[in-house]
Amino acid sequence: MGKWDIMLTYLMNTMEDTTIRQLAEKIAKDFALSVRERTDLLLELDANQYTNLGSDSLKTEKNKVKSDSKYIYKNIRGIDEVTGKMLLNHMDV
Repeated sequence: MGKWDIMLTYLMNTMEDTTIRQLAEKIAKDFALSVRERTDLLLELDANQYTNLGSDSLKTEKNKVKSDSKYIYKNIRGIDEVTGKMLLNHMDV
């Protein structure tokens, strides 16, 4: 089982009845994972949100994803300040 398979399994096992923000916080505080692994998982979580949006998504859904994205980037900043700040600075406002 490869590194990405392990990360995907981790995400799938922890997603049941969990909000994006709760999951992001859980990943950020999982010190059994390296900084790189936690950052990668958080970015994968963020990417999955945007993948699930479609052209038929409501503006409120798009705003929720953007808000959750900002929350995820703040969690990344807590793990890796340089990367987190860069992500937050480059969000389209």
